Amino acid sequence: MTADLFKEKYGHEVEGVWFPRVTSICALAGGSSFLKKADPFGYRFGFQQAALWGIMIHEAIEHILKGEDAQFDSRIAPSLDTFRQWREQYPFSIADPGADIERRVVDLEQGYAGTVDIIAEIDGVLGIIDLKTSTSLAKEYGLQTAAYMNAYNKMESASHRTCEKRWILRLDQYQECLGCLARMREKSGRERITGGKEACNHQWSSTKGEIEFQELKGYEQDLERFFDLKERWEWTNKEWLDRIPNYEKNIRQYTLL
Repeated sequence: MTADLFKEKYGHEVEGVWFPRVTSICALAGGSSFLKKADPFGYRFGFQQAALWGIMIHEAIEHILKGEDAQFDSRIAPSLDTFRQWREQYPFSIADPGADIERRVVDLEQGYAGTVDIIAEIDGVLGIIDLKTSTSLAKEYGLQTAAYMNAYNKMESASHRTCEKRWILRLDQYQECLGCLARMREKSGRERITGGKEACNHQWSSTKGEIEFQELKGYEQDLERFFDLKERWEWTNKEWLDRIPNYEKNIRQYTLL
């Protein structure tokens, strides 16, 4: 890997200054390194396929929220149909779809950047909605959304409303065995079956969409844990960070000198 590739993979450049990306820092909390060592090829292939699936869902939801006409991959249709039905029952408002969807945020003081999926108002409360395509909620989501909300509020506090809440919107889809109720998903490029009975001769249903919407509590604790994790990430990647002249900490150090 080169320093340029490291910069592209793990950070954002904002007005000529490079900042580590929130998701790169939070990946340390996900335990992915163990899986990679245990099965390098299988992990890499599955991760890439799941990432592409997530990109398709994110782009489709962005088009839907902006009211734009677009052609969507037929494989994600059950997830999108479920989202449309859910939003009819639980509407949220977006003040400016052009600015409040895929919103870049930066904390200049703490030195990190990220991209917020959606800034929305629900029942009169402004907050951050983070879209996920995982099979369940992961612990790093709290750290990630706390970092986003902290950065957004610092940027907007002087002239706009600040966010008060954080929500996770999880979209998934699966086929269910008509006999033992096992679930099969194919997002990672190969079948993954969970639950049910191993000895069952599975008969699969049509694909069903699944949605989960949950508010995250404990903002201060999550933000503190994120800052701790950021220090650990910086220590782990010090060799690479030292090679980036426009890394915000290197610029600050050169200025002091």
